[in-house]
Parts: sequence; C-alpha cells; structure tokens
Amino acid sequence: MNVTEANIEVIAVPLTDIEPNPDQPRKYFDETKLEELAAQFRSVGQLQPIVVRPAGDKLQIVMGERRWRAMHLVEGATTIEAKIVGSVDDEQAFVMGISENIGRADMTLMEEAQAYADLVGFGYQAERIAEMFGKTTDYVRWRMDLLNLTTDIAELVAEGKIKADFAWYLSKLTPANQKVAVTRYMKGDFRTETDASTFAQALRMKENQEGFFSEKELSEKEKEDKAKERKQAKGKVDQVERAGTLLEELAKLTPSELADLFQGEVGKHLDAVERVRRTAAEAVKKLRKAKAMSEAKQLTVRPELEVEPEAEGATGEVEPSEAEIAEAAAEEPLEAELEAAA
Repeated sequence: MNVTEANIEVIAVPLTDIEPNPDQPRKYFDETKLEELAAQFRSVGQLQPIVVRPAGDKLQIVMGERRWRAMHLVEGATTIEAKIVGSVDDEQAFVMGISENIGRADMTLMEEAQAYADLVGFGYQAERIAEMFGKTTDYVRWRMDLLNLTTDIAELVAEGKIKADFAWYLSKLTPANQKVAVTRYMKGDFRTETDASTFAQALRMKENQEGFFSEKELSEKEKEDKAKERKQAKGKVDQVERAGTLLEELAKLTPSELADLFQGEVGKHLDAVERVRRTAAEAVKKLRKAKAMSEAKQLTVRPELEVEPEAEGATGEVEPSEAEIAEAAAEEPLEAELEAAA
C-alpha cells in the first residue's frame, strides 16, 4: 500500500515519541534549510504530515525527518502532525525514504550512490531501481561507481567540492591516481571542470596501458621525419595565431562597419569565419585532450600524496559549455548527460 495515498488519520504526536530511522539514506541536513523550514512552520504551520511506524516503545520516521528536525527549531513546539502506518517493513521504509529524498538538492551524490547500492543489497537490479525512481539504468550504475572513491575523496564529493562528472572519472582510477588528480584539482591546476575530467581520463588510459604514446625506439630517419613534422606543425600554429589577430581586429568593428566594409559579400565572409570557428573548436578539444595525455605520460605517481578536504575546489573563471563537457569523453557519462537521462 502506498502510504502517501492511504486514507490514514493525521494526529499530533509528541516530538519526544519519535525517533529517526538509522537506515535513512540521507545523512546530511543543511542547517540553513532547516531554519528556513522552521520559519515556514512559524508563519503558516505544518503543511504536510510526516509518516511514522511503530518501533518498540517509539515511533520511527518513515518519511519526513527533515520536517521533524525543523520542528525542533520552532520555539514552544512539542508535537508534530503525523500519519502512523503499521504495515511497513524495513525494506519498504527504506524505499520510501529514498523516494522522498531522490532529487532533493541537499541529498549528496554519495548518499544517492549508497542508497542505490543498499537497494542492490536488498536484491533489486539496477534496471528495477532506475524504473522506481524515473532514472536510466546507466544513471544508477554511474552513481554507484562513485562508491569506488577513497574515503577522503568521497568526503569532498559529499561536500560538493568535487562535481559529479569529475568524480565519476576519478572513481575509475586506482586510489593513488585518484589522489594525484584531486591534489591537482584542489590546487586549482585545471582551468575548467572539463580539463580536470580529461586529465583523469588520460590517467585511466595510462593505467590501462592503452598505448596512446609510442614507446618504440625511433631510427635516425624516423627521428628526422618527426622533427620535420614538429617544425611544420609549429609553423601552422604560428599561422593560426596570425589569423587569430586578424579575427580580433574584425571583432572590434561594429555590425554597421562590417556591413559597409564587405557590402554585398557579408554572407560569404560569415560562412568563411564560421568554418574557421567550427574547425578551431574541434582543434581546441583535441589539444586539451592531448595536453592531458602529455601530462599523464610525464606524471610520476606518488601514493603518499594527501588530499586536504579543507582546501577549496578548482572553480576557475571560465565555466565549461555543454559542448566542452560532452567532448571531455565521447564515450563516458558526464553530469549533463546524467541529468538529461534523468
């Protein structure tokens, strides 16, 4: 029976007669949000009852622990409106608790991941869990991957200092490389979240020995050819920089000045610049990945590196666009994809 739809009488229950469920999937409650809810109670009263079930000589919360906590902040409050249900077992209570909290802004990524894993412990398959909460199967599995994070890094994720997409990439690394990537992240070494995720992906490739760098000894002829290729590439980059200077000059002109300058050929020049923009965007994406791969190759793993949870996360002034996020790894999930899938 769905207790949220059941015709059960709402009664006032003493706050002292109620205890929280120790298996409640959400462990963190924002004090500011609780005070805001308490202010609402003071102003308009309690709009929605909590749901409790008998547990020994107490009543245990099935749904509504946040409301119960907030009511404790209301001066003079001694009771809370509640529905008492008697036919809810531990598994049902746990599922109801997850249903109430999934999607709340203040439920941490790690709490969500653990909740799904606990349901697997009850015998649920990822497909069934996804169906229950309106997610995709991949979304549920990606979230559970976060449980592979080391304890200190999981704390940073729970505190919101590491975002979901980067956290997922970290979860695929060895503990030593997790710390390597996070240490750089916390120091602010990455310009964007995408750069951080790309670096973690490069570390994963290095771990898997996927051979994105040739390790064979080059012959003298091959070395000469390689040197020529590098020289030619540098020359091309120099030309790109000159083209960039020209585009900067164009960008300084107003639309009226451009229309007067190009007269009937504005569309033709617009198409040309648009082609350059698309090509440049593709080159930037590949160069970012190449940069991460180069850094990963040169990296010496230091397992003794310590992550300091009190440090601030790398935010940077430039936020990644949706296109940048998608490029971080074409075959791997990112937060934007997770939300879209949900």
